[in-house]
Amino acid sequence: MESSDILSGTPDSFEIEFKGGRSALYSNPRGIPLKIGDHAIVEVERGKDIGLVVREGTSAGVKLRDRGPQGLILRLATRDDKSHLEELRDKELEAHRICQQCIGRQHLPMKLVDVEWQFDGNKIRFYFTSDRRVDFRKLVRDLAGIFKTRIEMRQIGVRDEARRIGGYGRCGRYYCCRGVIGDFDPVTLKMVKEQHLAPGSPKISGGCGRLMCCLRYERSFYSDSLNEFPKVGTKIDLGDGTRRVTSVNIFHRTVTLEDSERETVKVEIEDYKQGRLTDEDIESDPVDEELVFEGAAPARGNAESNRDDAALVRKGTKSPRGDSPRRPRGSSRRNRRRKKEKDAT
Repeated sequence: MESSDILSGTPDSFEIEFKGGRSALYSNPRGIPLKIGDHAIVEVERGKDIGLVVREGTSAGVKLRDRGPQGLILRLATRDDKSHLEELRDKELEAHRICQQCIGRQHLPMKLVDVEWQFDGNKIRFYFTSDRRVDFRKLVRDLAGIFKTRIEMRQIGVRDEARRIGGYGRCGRYYCCRGVIGDFDPVTLKMVKEQHLAPGSPKISGGCGRLMCCLRYERSFYSDSLNEFPKVGTKIDLGDGTRRVTSVNIFHRTVTLEDSERETVKVEIEDYKQGRLTDEDIESDPVDEELVFEGAAPARGNAESNRDDAALVRKGTKSPRGDSPRRPRGSSRRNRRRKKEKDAT
């Protein structure tokens, strides 16, 4: 195979991921044959660093659409390079311990999150979180005197902290910020309301304590699905009076309607569009029927008469005790509500 054939089939850019999910786009002018999963040595601002190839070509450019190449890919990492990377990970643990001690002695209001040692040893990055600005100039001088290299302190937010540490969400999958999304796009309460979720529920918060990132990329599904359903508050006349839409369920494809007596009924979206109520929609609530059946009197007589009594109870034509017809569904609630209004006046 000719060398020109190898160069023509090699992508001109790759996305390289470093420790903590930090990634950047790097150009490949030399046509180095890389594939996803390889380690590569890249050119950075002050020296060299090592990272993992996670995307190539067009897909890498689309994901990092707002950023251009951050540098050049120098070569494919060797076995010795990977061994040196493991040694750096051990040194990062020691640097974390030393920096934590310095923070404690200086009583700085900051939380050390992670330490990242550059591959060539020319720089150490210390990532921390804090609720306010921190004067860490003395801390930097102390760390530079200990490690004899360039020190960079970088303050990050709680969402970046979750990305660097990693973890699993309540869905059982790895954090979205570490896998399926590249940038932290804003997640607002408007998205929560559009998906008919409770704004104050803890279930919509991720491991960082902020609104979950999945609320944003699931938003398009809910928006497209809700276009088929009426808005909450819409009024419709289905032949037995005007009813108001109180809620919709896009998964069960149902619409909940409420009449003037505050009685609710669920209808299929297809029936709603046709402006009709089916017999299944207007019959008694199954929960109410079950409660009435369980409250029936003990069985007396033969089994056949007991079955007939049970059928009459379910249809509402016979009371549980068999002495009077069952009152229409909702009448007791209506009477209690009217009594409260009368007492209030």
